[in-house]
Amino acid sequence: MQSDLTTIVQEIKDVASAIVKKDITTIKGFSQRQAKGLATQTLIIQKGVLNGEIDDDLKEFFYNGLRDMTRNFVNTLKGLLIVIIEKLINAIVNALWKFIDSV
Repeated sequence: MQSDLTTIVQEIKDVASAIVKKDITTIKGFSQRQAKGLATQTLIIQKGVLNGEIDDDLKEFFYNGLRDMTRNFVNTLKGLLIVIIEKLINAIVNALWKFIDSV
């Protein structure tokens, strides 16, 4: 019984690790690209403010745009994390059922 318990726990860890490692790599690449884009946009706006090309009204417009882009970025991350959680649930349940059916 203890051997079976150890086997099941290890299988759960292996399945979860494989999914998380793969998907976190994907999310990391996406988030790095998005963060770089937001930072670049911020610097462009800052430069425009400093040299006078962007007045207060236009500055507020760009601020709202940055806020919306940031919100969309975070909402995308939330969606990706929900998908990862669902994949984990399904993979773990499948591993458990596989073990049950192995007898």
